[in-house]
Amino acid sequence: MVIRFNKATRFVCVCALLLVTALISIGTKSISVSAPYMLQGQPLPVVVYRGVGGEAATALSLRELRDDLAWLGEKGYSALSEPELVAALRRESPLPGAPVLLLFDDAAPDFTRLIKPVLDECGVSWFPMGKSGLLTQELRAAGHPVTRLERSAGFTLEEQMKLRA
Repeated sequence: MVIRFNKATRFVCVCALLLVTALISIGTKSISVSAPYMLQGQPLPVVVYRGVGGEAATALSLRELRDDLAWLGEKGYSALSEPELVAALRRESPLPGAPVLLLFDDAAPDFTRLIKPVLDECGVSWFPMGKSGLLTQELRAAGHPVTRLERSAGFTLEEQMKLRA
């Protein structure tokens, strides 16, 4: 027995499959590319910190990191945590007024000893560098503009944000 589908039947089957996939992904706890989401169309800066406290010429000092975190707070930026980002991507709750994602190289030799205590002291949410690709993929899949800033000692964070605006 051969079952033949016309174009309308195929279209309905594909739509049903996409709907089931979306419903399944909404029920999961991790970020999923197939989940339907939108971040209200606001630009989301993603600030990448690779070298903090290192010896390279472009490495930031811990004082510069503290200055960055203070500047973000003064300007009303809110560093997103993973639960906040997932909830916003799934439309379960809105993002704060001026969201920002902070990525740190948690595999750096002095991360646990030098950098993490500063982040904890400031109460800042951050993501490990290993999630960078997944975050960018998810945000782009959502059609959300991402402004990626590689933070180095060349420019202050304020200068980089103004250049990208």
